[in-house]
Amino acid sequence: MSNRDAVWKDIWAEKGLEQGVPLHHADGYDLLSVDEWNRMILQVSQPIGLRGDESILESGCGAGAFLASLLAIYPGLKVAGVDYSPSLLAIARQNFKSGEFHVADMTDLGFIANDSYDHAVSFGTFIYLSSEESARRAVFEMLRVTKSGGIVYIGEVSDLAKRAEAENIRRASHEAVKKISAANPDHLYLPKSFFQNAAEMSGSGLKIIDHSEFDLGDYQAARYRYSVYLSKR
Repeated sequence: MSNRDAVWKDIWAEKGLEQGVPLHHADGYDLLSVDEWNRMILQVSQPIGLRGDESILESGCGAGAFLASLLAIYPGLKVAGVDYSPSLLAIARQNFKSGEFHVADMTDLGFIANDSYDHAVSFGTFIYLSSEESARRAVFEMLRVTKSGGIVYIGEVSDLAKRAEAENIRRASHEAVKKISAANPDHLYLPKSFFQNAAEMSGSGLKIIDHSEFDLGDYQAARYRYSVYLSKR
């Protein structure tokens, strides 16, 4: 594990020790209210085309904020999650009446069989991966465990083409946010061509939507992030 990976892992272990905070705050979305968070998840999940009775795996589920919002809309979903933070998974297990949650690296889901879930999602986690190679492994693991006809959804990807703008926005918006680590590790930025290549390699359909196309109010990160929807054939 690289030093950058280790720093982020320590940060998320510390996040899981906070008590009494909303799930999405535990998962790093401190600047959003509950209503703002739920409105975002409602919008970005609509292109998945959920019926409401499917099985869904979240890679990098953290405390389970994304899955909790989905269940509020589709209570019949069967959910599962993996994350490398035991403390965040402990919060998820406390807050979900059902569902399987495993401590695991999202780039290696070898304990999960092929075609196990109707859909796989990952929201706001690719920015913490160490490299394009790590991101590639994560994408193909998500595709592997998803059934044919399902969607692999990856949201809140930071656009490499907008990195300078993103860093300016983050510098201003996070100025007053309490830092858990003095190391201040950076985010991973990915070009849209990364996912275009992954779609071609896997034979998957692809839709990419800039978050500025959603109605996310004053959420500044929407200016430089996007969502990816891969259709497994």
